[in-house]
Amino acid sequence: MDRRTFRCNGSVAHESLRGSVDGVDFVEGELRSVSASVADLLTEPAGALDRQLVHGDGFCVLEEVDDYAFGFAVPSGFVGYIAVSDLREVAEPTHRVTTLGAHVYASRSIKTIPVMALPFGATVAAADQGDAFWRVADGYVPEQQVVPLRDLETDAAATALRFLGVPYLWGGDSNFGIDCSGLIHAALRAAGQDCPRDSDQQEAFFAVASGHTQRGDLVFWQGHVGMMVDADAIVHANGHHMATTVEPLDLVKARILQAEGKEVTSIRRP
Repeated sequence: MDRRTFRCNGSVAHESLRGSVDGVDFVEGELRSVSASVADLLTEPAGALDRQLVHGDGFCVLEEVDDYAFGFAVPSGFVGYIAVSDLREVAEPTHRVTTLGAHVYASRSIKTIPVMALPFGATVAAADQGDAFWRVADGYVPEQQVVPLRDLETDAAATALRFLGVPYLWGGDSNFGIDCSGLIHAALRAAGQDCPRDSDQQEAFFAVASGHTQRGDLVFWQGHVGMMVDADAIVHANGHHMATTVEPLDLVKARILQAEGKEVTSIRRP
C-alpha cells in the first residue's frame, strides 16, 4: 500500500488492482506524454511537490480531477497528480537531449527567442530537417543537442558529474533542480538502466556491492544516496550545499553522522 506506487485514489484504480480494492472504478488508463519542460508530480490536486517528470516522459492518466490528472509515471510507476495542461497525446520519442539543457526555437535560427527549454534526458519525436536542426513538436532543436534513443551514456558517474553545481530541489529530476535520488535516477536512465525513483526504492532494487568499492557504486543512508566517482569520493545532490557536489566519502559520512546520527546503510551496485 505504498502511496508512491499504489495506483488508486479512492475513486478509480488501475486494472492491475482489480480484486485487491473495493468500491472504485477500474480503468486501464490513457497513456500521455509530458509536454512541459518539467512537470511537477503532486501528492494531490494543487498539493505538495512529490517528484518531477521531464519532457517526453510517459504518464498513464486514470482520472481527471478539475485541472489535474491522477495516474502514474511510465516506466517508474510513481503515482500522483499532474496538471492536465502539462500533458498531451503520446508521441513515440526518437531522440533525447544529451546536453545539459537545450532550447527549442520557433524557427531554424539560434538567433531567435526560444519557445522553451528542455532539460537533460528529455525525449522528443524528431525529424531531420537536413540543415543542422531537428523538427520537434514545439519547434526546432539544434542537432548537436540530441541523440537517437539507442545512443546511451556509457559511464553513469560521468553523467552524474555533469550535474555539478545544479541547485538542490526536493523532488527535482532535472538540471533545473535535482535531489539525491533524482540524480541517480537521471544518470542511470541515460545509461539505459532501470532505476526506481526514491532512495529507499533504489536501495531495495540494486544488489549489494561485492569486493572493493568502485566507480558507479551507490552509497545509501536513510533518506540519502550518492554515487562513487572513484575509490574515495562521491557525487551527490545534497541540502548541505544546496547543490550537486563531489566530496570525500569519509567527510560525508562524518557530517551526516554528526548532524543526523545516521550511518551508511549499504553500498549497492547497479
